[in-house]
Amino acid sequence: MKGVQKVWVVGATGKVGKEVEKLLDVRELELLETDIEEIDITEISDVLKYVHLNRPNIIINCADESDEEDVEKLYKVNAMAAKNISIAARNIEARLIHLSSCEVFGNNQISNYVDCNKNHPASYNEFDIPVPTTLYGKTKLIGEQRVKEFNYKYIIIRSGWVYGGKNDFVQQVIKACKSNQPIEAFGNHYGSPTSPQALAKLIVYLITSQDYGTYHAACEGNCSKYELAVEIAKILKSKTKITIKQDETENYKVLNNFILNLSKYYKMSSWQEALKEYIKP
Repeated sequence: MKGVQKVWVVGATGKVGKEVEKLLDVRELELLETDIEEIDITEISDVLKYVHLNRPNIIINCADESDEEDVEKLYKVNAMAAKNISIAARNIEARLIHLSSCEVFGNNQISNYVDCNKNHPASYNEFDIPVPTTLYGKTKLIGEQRVKEFNYKYIIIRSGWVYGGKNDFVQQVIKACKSNQPIEAFGNHYGSPTSPQALAKLIVYLITSQDYGTYHAACEGNCSKYELAVEIAKILKSKTKITIKQDETENYKVLNNFILNLSKYYKMSSWQEALKEYIKP
């Protein structure tokens, strides 16, 4: 990078934001890190004031809200804040990397991609039209639309099943394996498990990229929640009992990193490799 670049990480205390910070080389750039307590990204005046004062070259928006019980906060953080940050980035000619989610796709949508696995719907590529069915997915899609509407120097990254939260499925299984407690997991919920570390590595790689647009970036491969639990137990060498269960409706949210793989300049690690690195760093 030429000169000292300023990178503003929004949502710096989140599971992905924390990993991005660890990978950024402070010898080559100036790191700006904030969370909602430090700057209210849902207020356009606060965001504009911050960017004009600090003038970052790159903005990485890792802010995310998934609690569907708080609809107002869900919309403000995922949609309104995305719009505010996009406007602010345009005002100072900063590049924007915005994190989205596989939840912009509904369950079992028909994909344009011909999948070799004919027992399930095809994985979703970047050319499939999102039709979200959850409030979370709908607000993430609105956020994407606002980013595109108000800026042109953007990279939108859709990822799937990003684990690393305090009490998410992966953490629950790890705890159960370590305490030898029985586990039940769905055999018909499919996705692309992605570690925050694997996603952060891609984000840092894309910091200097001008290949703007939307990318799918999940760890390669897919599995069911049951298969994920079995793999965690295998890594931990745990003999805890894992029972498969079936939901009334199959849930299939598998991403195909079509554009990223087509470019051939970056390859996401397999979900098994990333999971092992996450559990045993």
